[in-house]
Amino acid sequence: MQYAELVAALDRGEALRRALALLAVGSEVAWTARPDANGGLMLEQVTGDCSGVLRALRVPPNTGLTGKVYRAGRAEWVDDYFGSQEITHDFDRHMATEKVRRVLAVPLLREGESFGVLALGPRADGTFGDRDIEHASMIATQAALAVSVAERARLSREVAIHEERRRLAADLHDRVGALLFAIGSGVADLAESAQVDPELRARLDRLQRQAVDATTALRESLRTLRSSPAALALGVALRADCVAFADRTGLPAELVILDGEPPELAPSRSDVLVTAVREALLNVEKHAHASAVTVSVQRSRPWLTVAVHDDGVGVRPDHRPGLGLTSTAEALARLGGSVRVVSDPDGGTIWRARLPC
Repeated sequence: MQYAELVAALDRGEALRRALALLAVGSEVAWTARPDANGGLMLEQVTGDCSGVLRALRVPPNTGLTGKVYRAGRAEWVDDYFGSQEITHDFDRHMATEKVRRVLAVPLLREGESFGVLALGPRADGTFGDRDIEHASMIATQAALAVSVAERARLSREVAIHEERRRLAADLHDRVGALLFAIGSGVADLAESAQVDPELRARLDRLQRQAVDATTALRESLRTLRSSPAALALGVALRADCVAFADRTGLPAELVILDGEPPELAPSRSDVLVTAVREALLNVEKHAHASAVTVSVQRSRPWLTVAVHDDGVGVRPDHRPGLGLTSTAEALARLGGSVRVVSDPDGGTIWRARLPC
C-alpha cells in the first residue's frame, strides 16, 4: 500500500520526499540527487540531516558513491565509508559532519532513463544485507516510476495550458477584436457627422483613440497567448527554479519578467543561462543569509539580462570568485555574454548575466 501511495504522487518533489520517508528510519540520513546540465549531480532532497552541509550539494561527474552509482546504473554500497578504496573521498568532510558511517546508493531508473540517485547513510556501524539492498532498490524503482509519471503529467499540463491559451486567443480575437473594430468604426462615423459641434467632436476623438489603444493592448495579449512553448521555455524554467529554491530553503523567490516574455533562445543557449541562474541561486542559498530573492529578466536589444537579487549580507571586500562562478562566466563568454556580481548599496547582492539575444 505504501508503494502505491508513492506512485500516486504526481509531483517530483513530493514523490521523492515520500521515497526518503520510506527509506530512512531512526537517525539515518538519506538523500536524492538529480542530474545537472554539466553531467554531474546536485542533491535535491535531504532528510535526517543535522548540519545542512548536504543540502544542494553538487557532485561532479564520477565522484563519491553517489556519482559512481549514477555512472554505473546499479546499486553500490560501502560498509566503511572512510576506509573504502572503491570510491573517491571528495565528500569525507560532509560525511564526517553528519556522522555518516556507511552508505548505500541505488539509481533511479525507468525504461532506460536515469532520474538520479537515491542514497541512505546510516550513522551506526554495521553491514548492509540483502534485505537492505532489496528494500532500497524497490523504493528506488517505485520512486523512478513516480517521477516518470510526474514528468509526463507536468508535460501534459503544459501542453494543455498552451492549447487552452491558443483557444482563448482565438476566441478573444473573434469576439473582443471584432467588437473593438465595430466600436472604432462607429465612433469614426459619428465624428464625421459632428463637425458642427467642436466639443462633441473632441470627445469622440478621445473615444476613437481609446478604442485604438485597446485594440493594440489586445493584439499584444494575443501575441503572448499564442507564443509557442519554445518561446516560453526560458520563463517556465526560471519559474520552476524559483519554486524549487523556495521549496528547499523556505525563502520566497519571485520571478519578474520585464517587457513581456523572454525571447526564444536556442536550447544550448537557454541551458547555459538556466544553469547560470541555478548556480547564482545556489550561492544565495549557501552564503547570502537572505530572507528573500528576486530573479528578473529583461530584454533590451541586443541583450537579454537576467539578474538574481537577494537581501542578504552582500559581497565581502575580499571576495574571490569560486569554481561555480568562474565556470558560469566562461560558459557565458563562449556565447558572447558576461556575468557580474556586485553588492547592492541598499543591502544584499546582485548577480547579473547578459547574453546576446
